[in-house]
Amino acid sequence: MQGPRNLIVAAVAGAATALAFAPLNLWPLGLVGLALFAHLVVTADSGWAASGRGWLFGTAMFAVSLNWIATSFTYQAKMPAALGWVAVIGLAMYLALFVALPAGLAVRLAKKPVARALWLVALWPLAEILRGTLLTGFAWNPAGAMWLETPVAQLASVVGSTGLSMLALACGVALLWLVRNPGRWQGAGIATLAATFLLALLGGSMITENDFIGTPLVIVQPGIGQDERYDTAAAERHIATYIRLTRQGLNQAAQAGRPVLENAEVARRELTEIEGVVSPVPPTADKVTGELKNKLALGLAAPTPEAAGGGTALLPRKPTLILWPEGAIDAMVEIDPSALARIAGSIGRSDLLLAGGTGVSRNRDGSARYANSLFAIAGDGRIVARFDKAHLVPLGEYVPLRDWLEPLGIARLVPGDFDFAAGPGPRTLMLPGFTSVSPMICYEIAFPQAVADRGNRPGWIANVSNDAWFGAWGPPQHLAQSRLRAIEERLPVARATPTGISAVVDGFGRVRSSLSQGEIGTIVTSLPPPQPESLFARLGLYPVAVLALLLALAGWLVERHRPPPPPRPMRTMTA
Repeated sequence: MQGPRNLIVAAVAGAATALAFAPLNLWPLGLVGLALFAHLVVTADSGWAASGRGWLFGTAMFAVSLNWIATSFTYQAKMPAALGWVAVIGLAMYLALFVALPAGLAVRLAKKPVARALWLVALWPLAEILRGTLLTGFAWNPAGAMWLETPVAQLASVVGSTGLSMLALACGVALLWLVRNPGRWQGAGIATLAATFLLALLGGSMITENDFIGTPLVIVQPGIGQDERYDTAAAERHIATYIRLTRQGLNQAAQAGRPVLENAEVARRELTEIEGVVSPVPPTADKVTGELKNKLALGLAAPTPEAAGGGTALLPRKPTLILWPEGAIDAMVEIDPSALARIAGSIGRSDLLLAGGTGVSRNRDGSARYANSLFAIAGDGRIVARFDKAHLVPLGEYVPLRDWLEPLGIARLVPGDFDFAAGPGPRTLMLPGFTSVSPMICYEIAFPQAVADRGNRPGWIANVSNDAWFGAWGPPQHLAQSRLRAIEERLPVARATPTGISAVVDGFGRVRSSLSQGEIGTIVTSLPPPQPESLFARLGLYPVAVLALLLALAGWLVERHRPPPPPRPMRTMTA
């Protein structure tokens, strides 16, 4: 195939590979797409031609799989909604550079097709690492994510999602060898696919079962869409909904006695069934500006549980963890004691609430410093811990190069004219009376090796997010990133989002209970147990680096190998 046909094949192959990710999970189609990509690379006339084909493949793959980003632009008024698709294509074109890089280098380093294929697989991990690091990084949808619905995914506990990406591309190359390389390299393709099958059996054998009953857990999904998220007139209804669903979930936990994962009780309600709740407490503080709006007298600062919006008293039960989504609390609870008292009054004194909100502190010059935070709030009204998000979203939580971009009309996708400050990174919060936790806010969960403190391993990961503006494909892809981190770290992950997908994931990446998109309700269950620390958590990317070096060495040897010349025909003597 020559000329424009190669470009068409590259685009089609990239789009096909995108369908291997959530929500469609068509992983066999993804392997075929990677096989076509490998063919385009190894048959290229030059490094630049290979880079161009790789770039077009990557642009199509990312444009299709990240289509949900365009939806986020429909929830703001400062920029045209159509700019969302410009952002999708622009981001895809940038991310495709990390596909073009290994493609071009593979062709520059070798001339033989087999050697090029080996170099391509060897260089792929470096490209994915760079994609997740440069310019704050965007590690979303690594190629290895296509294995999530197969037992092969369990190998992430050894080589991480980066190693799974290597394996996916290696299988694509193996398919190519089966079709295009008769002889010994066809045999190598068969051997690679057979080895992958054995690895799948090995991965399945890693999964173990036990009867461990962990800490009771209630996850609240209130069904608050992005279209009303920042409506100050609806702020009271929002907090009342959180409180009511929380108390309903706590009483369900009390009635269940011993919530178990296999029979996790999920309370579901349709969006149309939610009713407004009238409460004597008006909105307290504006999420964006921090302006205090609570005008209550001091005597009303600590309402009774019924007055807090729950409607009924809590039943006796075990101490319970409650998880609310990112940004669930509009009030500045650190400087608004009445709001803090109201929220704490909605849970039992022995319970603990983990909820997203806005943290505030002061710079040396006295100016306010805001952070996207998660608070641990005890039932006695104390804030026992706070975590600030470290990996901020460009244009979501800050505007890069603000002085240059603001005059061009570029603004944050959420209300507010300030930038959030970044936190220190992964931290293990010690929760009084409960298992320690590593909080991850929004897409922080997408970054391998950045979800747990290596010096103080947590018992679980809490991923709070607002996926309401992620369209139809974003939430299942976000859940997929959480499942990959659960397998890599062998730690359970609990997710809370306002509109779904909230879920409890065990240390093997299995979704044990969930609320789908558009549902309102609570998940009432218990925390799965942490598994022994994984090899990936201990060694990181060292095993992947060794594999990459071995493949690079194999590519170098294949390139240098020269077959012996054919034997000369024997001369016959004539008289």
